[in-house]
Amino acid sequence: MRAEQSLSDQAFCAHLNRRIGELMILAVYVSKNASSKECFTGPLLADLLSEATKIEELLDAYGVKNNRHWYPLRQAVAPIKLFSNVSYILIHILRFLPNYHLLPIAEDFPAATEKALAFTCSILVESTEALIRQARKLDIKIPESVPTLESFGEEILRGNLASDRTRQKVASPAETVVYLATAFLNLAEQSTFLHVAQNQQVDNYADWIPDPISEERLRNLEEMFHNLQSLYDTHISDSNVESLDDSLPVLRGHITVIYHLLETATAFTHFCERHILSFSPRPRKNQRGLIDPGKLLDVLIHYSVAFASRYISRTRSLCHDMLRRYAIQGRITVPAPRYRGFHVRPSTLVAKIVSHYGSQVQMQLAGEIYNAGVTLDLFRANEKINAGKKRWLRAEVHELGLECRPGNESNPEEKIDEEEAARIMQRLAHSAIQALFAQNKLVLYERNLPLGDIKALPDETAAEYVTRALIQLLTMGKIDVVMDINVTFTGDQRVLQDIKLLAENGYGEDDFGNNLPLPEKLSYLRR
Repeated sequence: MRAEQSLSDQAFCAHLNRRIGELMILAVYVSKNASSKECFTGPLLADLLSEATKIEELLDAYGVKNNRHWYPLRQAVAPIKLFSNVSYILIHILRFLPNYHLLPIAEDFPAATEKALAFTCSILVESTEALIRQARKLDIKIPESVPTLESFGEEILRGNLASDRTRQKVASPAETVVYLATAFLNLAEQSTFLHVAQNQQVDNYADWIPDPISEERLRNLEEMFHNLQSLYDTHISDSNVESLDDSLPVLRGHITVIYHLLETATAFTHFCERHILSFSPRPRKNQRGLIDPGKLLDVLIHYSVAFASRYISRTRSLCHDMLRRYAIQGRITVPAPRYRGFHVRPSTLVAKIVSHYGSQVQMQLAGEIYNAGVTLDLFRANEKINAGKKRWLRAEVHELGLECRPGNESNPEEKIDEEEAARIMQRLAHSAIQALFAQNKLVLYERNLPLGDIKALPDETAAEYVTRALIQLLTMGKIDVVMDINVTFTGDQRVLQDIKLLAENGYGEDDFGNNLPLPEKLSYLRR
């Protein structure tokens, strides 16, 4: 393997001077005009991003990361690249706010965006000044003349060009609306980690990085929202669908603003993980010199993450409204959960499906109607189910013909010892359980059932004791009755399809209550 040739500082400096001139001009321009409200414009930020990217790539190509002499220069270039990009996104958000048709929220989003932009621009000022300082130390040429403010001015014309392109005609928006709204709801389920900013308070926001807030999770979510935006533009922008449903442009605007907020969150988190928290899990103020970690974390959590969370929640309600308008009503009959009926797990999963789509769905059982979107209401169905199982047990014990009381078979009138009578009762109960189990009518959750704890009552017949013992074991969850109990759900067909799929997969558990994997279509239930 050929050894790498050593490069002198003088040769590299000469090479860098031929490439870094444009970035130095922009740095001096920012340093001189930072106090002007007209300094940071879209054209300036685009040029800063482009030139900083070029120089960062150049520095990395020559191994600057591993060189003590040149590394501080890269440390000055890196935030220029990142924060010029974030600042450009924030300016874009402010410019296009009227086009997003954002639904109202309690917080002032434009003011918060202006505040975040002021912060990112202040970082650019400090970073460009740091670049100039490093350039002087490294004999990099500092330009004497810089462009005027007018050079980066951005004139914005009023109005839009005529919309006169022929568009594809769509008869009904129903299928498109349902698909997009459902796709958003699925993404909303994957975004729950963002709600931490609304639901929890901590002393140090660095404790949230990298769990639950991490660059990887944010970047993946950002990409998925970008894909959803692209999907919208591909299938709707060149059709007349938007004119058929006023909610679609509103949905598109929310998808876009969430995507841009996630872009900023990803960038901020990248800087925290790479340049701040990699040195210390609990950074001190001004630890890295250019950027106050506390201020950066505050903007990340209270602006990028918090507003992404708020608009996801707001858009979720919008999607629920859209789905309800296009809901096609249906009806399905499925088996009730075999393991202990509608206890916590199956009831929670059914209610979560209903909540996911935001539709009204009812469940019917033996003449009773239950709200399938409310876990506690589904719990009530177990009263009917258990009552049916108890009736079944009474009928089965009656078929066994155990009406007599324990006694001496040769002399039935002779009373026997109480302990012996109790043992006879327990043996009869045990025999009844074994007989029903052998006929696949019972499920046993324990091998050694606590029949000894169930004492016979005075003058209780064998049938009465066995019936009471089995019902008590059923109530204790030691045994269960195998019965074919069906329930009927009515409501939105999309919801019913998922409930049917859940029922086909045992409501997520086997006959003994162990977890069963759910199909990919129901993956949102595991989040």
